[in-house]
Amino acid sequence: MTELVGNSRSNRRIVIIGSMGVFGKMVELSTMLGSLDIPVVIPEEENEVIQQLNLFDFEEFKRNVSFAYLRKIRDPRTYAVLAVNLDRHNIFDYIGPNTFAELAVAFAQSKKMYLYQAMPEAYVDELSAWQAIELQGSLDRLIEDFRRDCMQEDTQLKLQIDWTSIES
Repeated sequence: MTELVGNSRSNRRIVIIGSMGVFGKMVELSTMLGSLDIPVVIPEEENEVIQQLNLFDFEEFKRNVSFAYLRKIRDPRTYAVLAVNLDRHNIFDYIGPNTFAELAVAFAQSKKMYLYQAMPEAYVDELSAWQAIELQGSLDRLIEDFRRDCMQEDTQLKLQIDWTSIES
């Protein structure tokens, strides 16, 4: 897992989830959010690793990686998950089985859930009931919510003295 943390005044973060087929978009979105001082966690790319594994080792690898990432989602510092659900496999707003499982864990942990696009038809009932937020390709709502809920304002008052008005 890669954690990209900016100079945020928050200890909260966004965990990006999605199929490895959209890993490039995950990196792009994490870079964009990181540039706005929003801490982000993304998975590590697996393609090179899994090509070298036999079936038994692949299953063990997948199990360990999945469990570790679910811990990231459950972590108290995680404010929300962002599911990168691009159109894939001739399905609009595709969410694969692992991403759906991660959304279910986020829901069970009372985390906010954002979908980069819209709700896929197959999961509309569940995702609507779970109050997943459709972003329609724009991160504005996610950024606004994160800043409102997680960014700490500098509440210390600054004393400004007008030295010209002080008599010696």
